[in-house]
Amino acid sequence: KALALCLLGLLALSSACYIQNCPIGGKRAVLDMDLRKCLPCGPRNKGRCFGPNICCGEELGCYLGTPETLRCQEENFLPTPCASG
Repeated sequence: KALALCLLGLLALSSACYIQNCPIGGKRAVLDMDLRKCLPCGPRNKGRCFGPNICCGEELGCYLGTPETLRCQEENFLPTPCASG
């Protein structure tokens, strides 16, 4: 019985939300947030960022690691997640 309680306690601790990585509002708060559109990028801002070095658009195709993707690096500094599609 003590072993079962010990294992249950370890399981609870391993799934805890630690101070360093816990989002404001708890670990389920990220799921409830409204996603904003990712930053526009590329020529005439006709694409959307898909990562820090990827810019894609229907008319453009995708740019990888080119000057057109520099704006996408700003996503790393924004506090909220985005949806690129």
